[in-house]
Amino acid sequence: MLAASFAASPFSYAISTHNFYELALSILSYSKWTNTSRPTICVIDNPDAANQFQANIRQLAYEYQVQAVAAKDFQRTECHVAYFTTTSPQQQQNLIQAYPSRSLLSLSTNNPACEVGSIFCLYNKKTFSTFKVNLDALTYSKVHIDPRVLLLAKNAG
Repeated sequence: MLAASFAASPFSYAISTHNFYELALSILSYSKWTNTSRPTICVIDNPDAANQFQANIRQLAYEYQVQAVAAKDFQRTECHVAYFTTTSPQQQQNLIQAYPSRSLLSLSTNNPACEVGSIFCLYNKKTFSTFKVNLDALTYSKVHIDPRVLLLAKNAG
């Protein structure tokens, strides 16, 4: 279950009782790519997080591929989703802007302000996970996000 609130800024907030991986997979279920039916999630500089993602995908029966990718190899790797856990927001921004395709959805667990870098910024608040949507970053991406996930954040204010 998700709940949300809207702030008078270029990003929106939402709350979930899911863990980061389940929350990210829920967000991805509202996303469409024109160039694939089975998106590849690239977990940047964190092989342990890639393994956790893979375990959640198997458990929840999602159709995603996951691979651990070093930041230095990111531009040369086919990714539809970039999942950042250790890179700074500015590093995220640089990697996203240098990526050869704009059909890239980005999520981060290391970007609480969510003003630059990833589209979706996930973080924990006590017993729940929450996320912000960076609308400027979303505008840059060519991935279609179902408006329901965005309205969820907007309408709870």
